[in-house]
Amino acid sequence: MFAAIEMKITVFFLDIIVLASQAFAWSHVDSEFTQEGLIAKDFTLVASSLQREHSQALESEWLSIQQKDQNDNLISVDCSTTPKLCKELNVRSFPTIRLYHQDGRVNRYRGPRKAASIKGFMRRSLRPAVSQVDDKNITSFTSIDDVVFIGHIPASDQLVERFRTVAEKYRDRYSFAIAGKRSAASVECHNNLDGLQHHLTADHLSTSSPSELEAFIKTCSTPLIPELTRRNEMSFYTTRKSLVHFFVGNDKERDTYVAEMRPLAKKYQEYLHFTTTDVNEYPNAAEMLGTRKGGLAVQNPNDGHTFPYTWDKPISAGTVERFLGDIVEGKVQPLGNKGGEGKLGPKGRSGHEEL
Repeated sequence: MFAAIEMKITVFFLDIIVLASQAFAWSHVDSEFTQEGLIAKDFTLVASSLQREHSQALESEWLSIQQKDQNDNLISVDCSTTPKLCKELNVRSFPTIRLYHQDGRVNRYRGPRKAASIKGFMRRSLRPAVSQVDDKNITSFTSIDDVVFIGHIPASDQLVERFRTVAEKYRDRYSFAIAGKRSAASVECHNNLDGLQHHLTADHLSTSSPSELEAFIKTCSTPLIPELTRRNEMSFYTTRKSLVHFFVGNDKERDTYVAEMRPLAKKYQEYLHFTTTDVNEYPNAAEMLGTRKGGLAVQNPNDGHTFPYTWDKPISAGTVERFLGDIVEGKVQPLGNKGGEGKLGPKGRSGHEEL
């Protein structure tokens, strides 16, 4: 059933309008185009921009979509030459991506400017905020998206409304469904990117509120190897786990590293946070930890020790695991330490507690 839905959505994806900036590779509608054109089809996706720099990051991703889904409805509008339309759409910031339905509903896109993310947003927006699944289709639904939540809650339970409230809020990012009650009410989450599953049990649900469900959503949807930023860094440091930092210069480098390290990060998630940091946004971060772009360093927030990866072997899951083992055994000295204290962890404890 869901395979048929996905095929239908692929066809729907052809009905797209993009409002962008300078017409580098995109073609623009002219000033005669009006808001009525947005509801001529089942839906239209609108990405608005005013200046070229606003849409450069989106251009290559859009072109990758355009190459696969060419259609006359794949058009763009330059807001500097068609300001009336942009004003009708109440566009106040750039770039802005919205999905307009024929019935007047509007879904706002808040994700990264990546083709895969935009397509995922489209698919979710064209499904109900909360789907209904049963024994026949629950398995296929669990793999329909990167992150999927399924509530095993009876229809009469007040938890259904709480679940729907949270689903409406996060429907642009994740997929939600309700299945029949099992032995006890629960919510399960499938993080398909990292191959992880999480469960919210009946004990928690009996007193659950939307805020508790939101905390569960955050836990499940947090990537196994997240990108470290100033906004989220404290959430990792306060856990007191050591951090394995890797410094990247572009998305391709990040994706390659994450794919390589994901099994290792999963193996040691109880003790370590594997993260990536963009050296373009944080140019001094790598140097502060004794490394560089494309480099790796392990940091223990409990004692401040930092261990840059200085081996002449390429960074891989195997070499990093051996490097971590050498740190634990006290064979690697922390940054700035020329003596023999590298094998000491917090409060003078011995080598096996270094991490």
